[in-house]
Amino acid sequence: MTSQIPASSPAAIEATGVSKHFGGVHALKDVSIRIDSGTCHAIVGANGAGKSTLMKVLAGLYSPNEGQVLVSGQPLSGGTVASKAAGIALVHQELSLCPDLTVAENICVGTTPTKHGLVDRKAMRSIAAALCARLGVNIDPDTLVGQLPATLQQFVEIAKALRLDPQILILDEPTASLTPQETDQLLELLESLRDQGVTIVYISHRLREIFELCSRATVLRDGRLVEHLDLAETTTDRLVESMVGQKLLDQEQHEREEKTDSFGEVVLSVDNLWAPGVFGTSLEVRAGEVLGLGGLMGSGRSELVRAILGLEPRSRGSVTLSYDGHRRTISSYRSAVRSGVAFVPEDRRTEGVLLARSVRENLALPSLTALSRFGQIRTKALKKMATGLAGEVNLRPANTSATVKLLSGGNQQKVAFGRWLPTNPRLFVLDEPTAGVDVGAKAEIHELVRNLTAKGTAVIVVSSDLEELLSLSDRIAVLRDGTITGELSAAEADQQAIVRLGTHHDTTHQRKEAAHV
Repeated sequence: MTSQIPASSPAAIEATGVSKHFGGVHALKDVSIRIDSGTCHAIVGANGAGKSTLMKVLAGLYSPNEGQVLVSGQPLSGGTVASKAAGIALVHQELSLCPDLTVAENICVGTTPTKHGLVDRKAMRSIAAALCARLGVNIDPDTLVGQLPATLQQFVEIAKALRLDPQILILDEPTASLTPQETDQLLELLESLRDQGVTIVYISHRLREIFELCSRATVLRDGRLVEHLDLAETTTDRLVESMVGQKLLDQEQHEREEKTDSFGEVVLSVDNLWAPGVFGTSLEVRAGEVLGLGGLMGSGRSELVRAILGLEPRSRGSVTLSYDGHRRTISSYRSAVRSGVAFVPEDRRTEGVLLARSVRENLALPSLTALSRFGQIRTKALKKMATGLAGEVNLRPANTSATVKLLSGGNQQKVAFGRWLPTNPRLFVLDEPTAGVDVGAKAEIHELVRNLTAKGTAVIVVSSDLEELLSLSDRIAVLRDGTITGELSAAEADQQAIVRLGTHHDTTHQRKEAAHV
């Protein structure tokens, strides 16, 4: 049931019956929202709820297929120019910075100061320095943005928005890469802007920030409006329930609950691991077990698996792989692969597959040594292996000479997955294994995971899809701010428990980080 939108104060933005679709995918369906002037209004929902799409519609970057958006009572036409004219600035979830330009150039892009018809670089540096100081960060305006860490790039993105002196500021996950201290700095600034009359629309998975900053929240689920909530009269549990809904455990999960006693020896041991974005994390995975890594955007899930695999530098801790009576230390990605680890990364198009190469070549990559004789690849053996793997992962069409970039997302993911099967991995790590694939391919990839565990392979799955995490995992470790906040067995895990562990605020990792320093 949808709450009534209050009309006690003038509306900064009012959207009515907004729908937005991309081809056959409906990102928003009949969403109405009113955001009062001079308030902080949260847009919340689980991953894939439609929050970012709604933000871009409200900012005028997307034109709705149905419905209308009014800004201060006037229709909002699409485009960046129209957004600026309406006094709207959007801080994107995906940074929109130019890495080869300086901090000052990025902040002033589109509003570059001039003097006698030339770019006034002195004024540009002064503007950038003042905005960075306002954010509480010390950044050299002449530094190339591409040389900055992600945290400081986020501040540059926010400074770029503030340069427009907006009346409406829309922020999409602005604190995902920030430390708790930096987050507090930003929240203080946003509170100050709100008190000055700026309207703030705020997306964050971190519910502490929502309750601290915002007066109202609009909840989306699957692209639809669930309800509007007055946060002063709402509890965290109530908000979580609204975000994820009441869902019963499916039969697949019940079957996994009954399987928990059949696991083998501990295959992976991670002890007190410290790395960029990872703070003193320990975990174990047993043969035949699927460990799910849950948590919200910016929680450190991908950072953890990349540190485990040796893809990111570690400052402390150990990672070992044990099987067949031998214990192997994982010190680098090469040593991980040689020890029997397989990895399907989150971004398959840049890290998971070679788009310009054939299916056959991609499937052969981890097995080149086995396929070679005297330094030459055995063509018949390659074709035979590729044909067998295409059938095993149900590649459609099973044309192994096709270029990977021509395949659908689901088939590309099957190639990224299938190429590891000939290596008989002892540990398989999957980061967002079904992101951007259709329902049929998703079910087939899940079946491939179950086939692996049936053979005794240990599996780690990172997924933003809570239903996927629940259906695949025998045990779920939930991360927040780079550390594990709790573990859930299959019997006790549900969507609300995962979201609760991933959003409730504490300072455990801050104490750990201080102790480490």
